[in-house]
Amino acid sequence: MTTLVTGATGHLGANFVRELLNRGEKVRVLLRKDSKNTEVDGLDVERAYGDLKDEQSLIAAVKGCNYVYHLAAFVSIRNGDRKELYDVNVLGTRYLMQACRLEGVKKVVHCSSFGAVGNNPDGASNEKWAVSPYEMTTDYEISKTFAELEVYKEIARGLPAVIVNPSGIVGPWDFKPSLLGRTIIEFSQGKMRGSVKGGFDFVPVQDVVQGHLLAMEKGVVGERYLLTGEQHTINETLDWLEEFTGKAKPKLVIPTFIMQNIAIVKDWIERKFFPHVYPRFNYHSIRLLNCGKFGTHNRAIQELGLNPTPVKEAYRDAVLWFKEHGYI
Repeated sequence: MTTLVTGATGHLGANFVRELLNRGEKVRVLLRKDSKNTEVDGLDVERAYGDLKDEQSLIAAVKGCNYVYHLAAFVSIRNGDRKELYDVNVLGTRYLMQACRLEGVKKVVHCSSFGAVGNNPDGASNEKWAVSPYEMTTDYEISKTFAELEVYKEIARGLPAVIVNPSGIVGPWDFKPSLLGRTIIEFSQGKMRGSVKGGFDFVPVQDVVQGHLLAMEKGVVGERYLLTGEQHTINETLDWLEEFTGKAKPKLVIPTFIMQNIAIVKDWIERKFFPHVYPRFNYHSIRLLNCGKFGTHNRAIQELGLNPTPVKEAYRDAVLWFKEHGYI
């Protein structure tokens, strides 16, 4: 039996493919020909070349597969990426889910995002919380919300699919690296001059890997499961990084309202004069860190058997991996 994994070169995908191989599964990965794809070098995987924007390549990639994990997505907090977000995250999901249904794939696990879950102002968000059209959201969150709708359309037509929603992933095998990974590296290099208030829901990458496997095994078709972790302040995570790297955390903590006003001006300048520069932060990322949104993974624990691990350990593992692979 062959299992297809999209997004195998991303942070989650790199961890996930290695776990599938450890379990003895036959794995096919979808790769773009114009990418280096060094993240899968040396792995015993079958390579299928294609792109989420190329419907025919997805039909070919799915052919002969029994199970599919759709992890690939375009992640961006930058303004001006709407077309790419729509083409990759929404249309790409549509093409892949249609191909899976027509091929008769036994089951699909679609990796969505905590960003596609609404914010509960009175406590933890669960699987029932939908994104409100009246709350401020990022273009990425909107794209992942509409991608879920594409999955549900195909479920209604007979596709056996389950959706999982991870929050902020942290841990090893972060080749590219991710936005959080770059933050860890910059801290370790002493390049972080200041910090901001706020916090976020962070989850160890190994928990997200475990959640995908359990969703494939036990997940109810048509349902979604939050793979969130623990809510921690930025200050707490900087304390951990100080402990694990030996570098002092920045003493300067910039008030939120100042950072948001700085971001408004910075975002306009970048959008106008530096459209290809990827920002470390923008107005929306500052807003997300201070909106108080967090989730509950009780359903994944009770129905799937998820066994959560400490987020602090995932930060430690990330630092060790970056050191071992020369990023720090």
